[in-house]
Parts: sequence; structure tokens; C-alpha cells
Amino acid sequence: MQIEKLEFDAIRYNPELEAFEAAVRIHDSGHIFRYPVHLKAPLNAEYALIARGLTQKASLRHTQKAHDLRSALPEPAQGAAAAA
Repeated sequence: MQIEKLEFDAIRYNPELEAFEAAVRIHDSGHIFRYPVHLKAPLNAEYALIARGLTQKASLRHTQKAHDLRSALPEPAQGAAAAA
């Protein structure tokens, strides 16, 4: 298992939880795994801190194979993206 690429969906602040939330997509071995994660932090926290925390949580879930907390999709073929 090797993480080839990692992407964020929109990062949002949830005032009820006092946390930032995002879905993090991890590309691994031709598949995309999507993990919903959150990070408790103040609204004025630096972006680098938020991104690093969300990345670490998603990576940890991926390495622990948290199957109940992820969705998986096949990665699109490279030729299909060019044809679209």
C-alpha cells in the first residue's frame, strides 16, 4: 500500500463541533478511497495546521484499513479523461 496522491474536497468549519471537516481522497493502487475526517481547531487556525491534521487523520485511517469509514471508487482510466 502506497499513497500516490492525496486530495481534499472543500474544507468547512463546523461551529457545533468547533472543528474543520473535509472528505480526503487517497489514490492508492488504481483506486480512490474517500475518508471523512475532522480536526478540532479554532476558526482562526492556520491553513497549514488544518491541512496537515486532516491529512494525518485520513492517512492513519487508510493505513489501518478503516473499511467502515471509507468509500472506494476505481480510478478513471487516463485515456478516458483525455477523450472527455
